[in-house]
Amino acid sequence: MANNSFIKIDYKPNDLVANKYRIVKKLGEGGMNSVVYLGEDISINDNEYFSLKNKHVAIKVINRYASLSDDDWIKYHDECVTASRLTGKKNIVSTYDVISYNNDNTIVIVMEYVDGTSLRKYIDLSGSLNVNEAIYYFRLLLEAIRELHSFRGKIIHRDLKPENILLTKDLRNIKLIDFGISSVIETINDKAKEVYTNENVLYGTYPYICPDLLKLKSVPPQQRQEMARQIITVQFDFFSLGVIFYEMLTGEKPFYAENYDDVNVIGLPLKYDIISMHDINPNIHVALENIIFRCLASKPEDVKYRYSSIDQIISDLERYEKKPLSFVNAKLLKPKNRRVLPIKRTFNVEMQKTKEKFYVKKWFYWMILCVATSIVILTIILISLHLIV
Repeated sequence: MANNSFIKIDYKPNDLVANKYRIVKKLGEGGMNSVVYLGEDISINDNEYFSLKNKHVAIKVINRYASLSDDDWIKYHDECVTASRLTGKKNIVSTYDVISYNNDNTIVIVMEYVDGTSLRKYIDLSGSLNVNEAIYYFRLLLEAIRELHSFRGKIIHRDLKPENILLTKDLRNIKLIDFGISSVIETINDKAKEVYTNENVLYGTYPYICPDLLKLKSVPPQQRQEMARQIITVQFDFFSLGVIFYEMLTGEKPFYAENYDDVNVIGLPLKYDIISMHDINPNIHVALENIIFRCLASKPEDVKYRYSSIDQIISDLERYEKKPLSFVNAKLLKPKNRRVLPIKRTFNVEMQKTKEKFYVKKWFYWMILCVATSIVILTIILISLHLIV
């Protein structure tokens, strides 16, 4: 792999990259310690990727640093290979060029530039999306995942989250980005599959990570590649899809945590269920909640409900959109009375009691009753004495 001479490349506006791209400005920090710039293609000759001169591009620069392990760096190279395979695929950002510098210690990935906002910012701005809007974007996302899963060596994104979904400026389309921790798996036969990407390092964003990963996390690093063959499946992406769809519809994450940066968040779906979405928003149909439930299903008794292919999710969504008569009396796959819900630690019964106004506390009512009773008795005594006199 790379040698020990690490030189960080930090581009400034108007700097040239490989004499083909001009840096316009820095856009921000990317995943896995990368930097993303806005650039322009200034190549003299047309090539198979570009049909227009000076087309804007996104330039992702990944610099290796001393503490970065070989396993981490292999993941970066995996991303380059994966991203290159996806050029031209529907709803997925295209990769135009991959350039290496500094004895392979710096990788530059030139990608399609999407002049829009992220789904994360859009959700935060809106609070939540209306049902039809959420379904529209979810359908586009499903089509992108179907492209990933359509290869013989399926590409499992593994880092699906609103931050990695860009909306075009007109808000009509999406582009899926960031394949830095993707896995490539191929089913050999009914009993075996091969994992072609490096799985010795564990990455992801906790609220969107399928709890199945905990099985991989529990084994020593030297055994993870072998264990990955059993653990990594399309469910890794399906789980993330369920979280994203839930978040679009409600504005909240399905499993409550005080700190979503805590690694224990990954295990919450093994303990708890989502609350009834219809109770949150009456416009959320049971059929949509069932789709989310099947994506998130992680508890031992629920795993049987999991989807086995992206086409099954799309089929259920299409059935909802057609609204057959069977949907009128549709029922939850997991009734509310069988769900275990987390109790927010921010709601402490004893603490809430200390905050209650004195006039709503039990002792106040007993005091009022005693005083009233005493007044009645005293009044009766006084009247009796008056009559005697």
